[in-house]
Amino acid sequence: MAFQERLALSLTLTQGGQTFVIPGGQVEAFSVQLLPHGFTASVRFWTGLEKDDAALFTAFSTQDLLDVKLSIIKGGYPVPKTPPEPLTLHGLARARGMEARTHGPVEGAPVRFRRYTVEFEDAARVLWRQHRPTELRTDTTLAALLTEQTAGAFALDCDWDVLDEKRPLICLALGEDAPGVGFHDFVAWLAASRGGVWTYDSVKDRYALLGRKAPVGTAAPLSREKVERVEVVMPAVPRHAARVLNVSALKPSTLDVPATVGVVGLHQDHLVRTPIVSQVEQRQTLEVSRLRVPQRRMRLTFRHYPTVAVNPGAGIRLEGVLWGSAAVGMGEDLRSVELKLEARTLNEGPHAGLQMQDAGFTVEMSLLVERTTDTTVTLPVHRAPRYPIHVEGKVLSPGGGEKDRIYLLSEDKKTSVLTWRVTVPLWNKAVSVPAEPGFFPGHFYFPPYKNARVLVALHFDRAELHRHLDWADAARLPQAGQGDGILLGKNDTSQTSIVHDYQDMKPVWHLRRVSGPDTETVRMAEGVMMFRTKEEPGAAAAESTYDVSPQVETARADLTAGVSGAMGETTAAYKTAAGASQAKLDGATAETQAKLEGAQAAVNAKVAETRAALNGALSGLNGSTAPLDGAAAEARVALERLK
Repeated sequence: MAFQERLALSLTLTQGGQTFVIPGGQVEAFSVQLLPHGFTASVRFWTGLEKDDAALFTAFSTQDLLDVKLSIIKGGYPVPKTPPEPLTLHGLARARGMEARTHGPVEGAPVRFRRYTVEFEDAARVLWRQHRPTELRTDTTLAALLTEQTAGAFALDCDWDVLDEKRPLICLALGEDAPGVGFHDFVAWLAASRGGVWTYDSVKDRYALLGRKAPVGTAAPLSREKVERVEVVMPAVPRHAARVLNVSALKPSTLDVPATVGVVGLHQDHLVRTPIVSQVEQRQTLEVSRLRVPQRRMRLTFRHYPTVAVNPGAGIRLEGVLWGSAAVGMGEDLRSVELKLEARTLNEGPHAGLQMQDAGFTVEMSLLVERTTDTTVTLPVHRAPRYPIHVEGKVLSPGGGEKDRIYLLSEDKKTSVLTWRVTVPLWNKAVSVPAEPGFFPGHFYFPPYKNARVLVALHFDRAELHRHLDWADAARLPQAGQGDGILLGKNDTSQTSIVHDYQDMKPVWHLRRVSGPDTETVRMAEGVMMFRTKEEPGAAAAESTYDVSPQVETARADLTAGVSGAMGETTAAYKTAAGASQAKLDGATAETQAKLEGAQAAVNAKVAETRAALNGALSGLNGSTAPLDGAAAEARVALERLK
């Protein structure tokens, strides 16, 4: 449905420190799709008088970032006493083009006009889609990381406990390991996977990451005269339940996430592997918050430009006698979700209305609204980042010499989780990895030693030791002997080696223990078995100093792990309790809403039944008066005859 409306526009272009203001009368056409998390738009306008247009033409031809601000300052009648804020779109150009046209001669010289086309989007969509960092951060929050990634290009508010939680590790994996996945996808994935809300306020030109939808302010009444058509939209409803399966052999469990309107037997499973029960319960709480049931929506198609705010997040109420008492959505507070707007000027050509602020337009406009009690979230279409990425690290262990093969094992006293520490030189960060046997069975105990090169698998918020990358000093054997060996111990002055190699094409087995100058050797060869113990002359004595660094660092690591574990457990308990309470509140609200709708439907049915009965009675009364009317007519005829 297209309608004609006079709109007052403001278009401002800023590039390279220069600002260009384009009167609304020069705008030929524009289109907008405004969503809760951002927008896409395009605008096409004319300029005339080449000498006056030279600065814009020159700036437009460069590759500098183009800032675009389009506002509908005034539109729709009658203007309310308190008019809404102008519908404003402030973003960055994604694509642009221009062409020149001649429009008749003036005093014998051709008059040329230029037509400019700009496609622009909100700043986060333009910049973050091209931003693909691969970084490792430790002991920080997601709020700090996200604020840093804005680089001052736009404003971002964080009001979500997930973002305020201090994390031991955060990995951004958006480089070559995840082609085509930008930071915009990462933020959308973060909100979707953690049950958050990502919003863009076009009025304030600010973004926000929230734990729940922001409440709607005062809902403005929308006149029926402005609306041509109302369509009821029924979104797809999730019919599955969910389960959280802990596959840990130490604490196996299955936690159910019931569905509100599910089908028996349908469920989606989410796997976790952890010996910590609170982490499993926290994941269950998360899945409860994510399993939201959408409510019905309505799409309003306009016949006139509305005189109330229609940007996403604005409150709207269908009020007035013209709507009728039985109209869907009457008496409910509604929230704007999506605005679509296309307009084309009524001016005859590029020469008309060039200096006017307003102009007549042919407009097509629709608005999608939802109930304010609807907890479902609209997020951008996105691709999930691919984890893990693999980077090299060096095992961290304090104390001893540079080449001492010592190790540091930390234990969380509360959870009994064991970890090793690994330094990632690229970012100069140390991360904790689970102390597990890896590819060895449990009866092999070979902890990773100090400064050993290892390959670390970095997930979003955790790390794992993937494999080892080099041999210890003196562990590698000469190729000629085709030997195999095991090197045990601290360093070359305090160690035990076991070697099997070939000498003169015959197998030889060595066992050698070294403690400073003291050596013991066992050798088995063809027809020979030798046992020897002696002191090597000139060999350095083993140091007898006692280094307490490992004990200190172990105690410190244990304390840190204990504090972090306690804080994590407390946070998990709080989130679990808060999530359960919120789920009950949402359920009660939805149940109350359903009962109110049922009661309203019952009242409407009774009213209709009563009206039908009354109409029937009136029809019967009309039928019973027919004989009286006939008798009166006969009496009238008889009187006429008597005359």
